[in-house]
Amino acid sequence: MHIGVFLSAGEPDELCTRPTREFGDMIGRAGHTLVWGGSDTGLMKVVADAVQASGGRLVGVSVGFLRKWARKDADDMTFAEDLAERKARLLALSDALVVLPGGVGTLDETTEVLELKKHGLHDKPVVLLNTDGFYDGLILQLRRMDDEGLLPAPLAELVFVADTAADALAHLERSVGTDDGTGTPTVRHTA
Repeated sequence: MHIGVFLSAGEPDELCTRPTREFGDMIGRAGHTLVWGGSDTGLMKVVADAVQASGGRLVGVSVGFLRKWARKDADDMTFAEDLAERKARLLALSDALVVLPGGVGTLDETTEVLELKKHGLHDKPVVLLNTDGFYDGLILQLRRMDDEGLLPAPLAELVFVADTAADALAHLERSVGTDDGTGTPTVRHTA
């Protein structure tokens, strides 16, 4: 499975680093491929290091103006012209998406994939990894939108909230089926 992640290139504390490293290690040990923003800094480096150290592959999509921070030893690295193109490529290359700790860029990526899913423009599982309550505020807002009838589909159909890396990966493995012989994973619809 190609697992796309949205997360920070910034340097957070261990509260964010630990679950990011744990999730990366699980991706690699399970034989999956990481699809990420390509930076060799911050949490992006943490997750890529963990995936690579545990035997997984790295597929990066960076942007030209961030080229000097791109990871040199990724299995595959491409450069988009701008952030909008990078988001589109990350989505296209991923079978599923996981949101890890991040800032406004991560929030932008998250809301865009949820908006696209809401309109039926993709049907990929989206997981919000809420380790140590990092996304409690966002979850509260999303639930309010759901309760107020502002979402055209139930929130549970748009995003799965996981409290641990193990829960996130288990959900993805339940949601994304096995190869159908064409090289393309089949998606099972689960909440």
